[in-house]
Amino acid sequence: MIWAATGIALVALLAVLLVDSRKTATAPAATAGLHGSSSVANAPVGAAIGDRAPDFTLRDLHGKQVRLQGFLGKPVMLHFWAVDCTYCRAEQPDYIQAIKDLGAHAPTILAVDAWGESTGYVAPYVTHTHLPGIVLIDPPHTVFDSLYKGQGTPTTVYIDKQGVIRQTVIGPETHDQIMANARSIGA
Repeated sequence: MIWAATGIALVALLAVLLVDSRKTATAPAATAGLHGSSSVANAPVGAAIGDRAPDFTLRDLHGKQVRLQGFLGKPVMLHFWAVDCTYCRAEQPDYIQAIKDLGAHAPTILAVDAWGESTGYVAPYVTHTHLPGIVLIDPPHTVFDSLYKGQGTPTTVYIDKQGVIRQTVIGPETHDQIMANARSIGA
């Protein structure tokens, strides 16, 4: 008798779950989610996954102003690093190799010196190591510390073609992690 009651209760529970899941699947979404076209415009601007990436303008090593918003329509790998960061230096062989392996499919790389090191200090290092991407200097630390809530270097923010943050990695990544994360944003 107990087995029969348990079986009936289990069947009833499964029926309730099935009906509830069908309601969820067919109900109109209150918010379209980040995959709908209108949802990106409604996503908040912030540093969290699913947010629209905060826009900024920094200077590259040649003094040219570069704005994140200028790369909408392209996947972006926003990489915060520093010349004197031990973990950044340790990650660089995997980082450079992953970008080479991605080739023409590599995302746009904005490599931001998050420690505000001077252009005169950063440029020789970039030339010597053949660091890929557009290297930017954040002298007042406002982009890393304030806009992106920096917690340590290296930090990489993976931004999709619509300008939405899809992944943030604090700390060094391996070659395979960089490849997977870059592909997750359409690279």
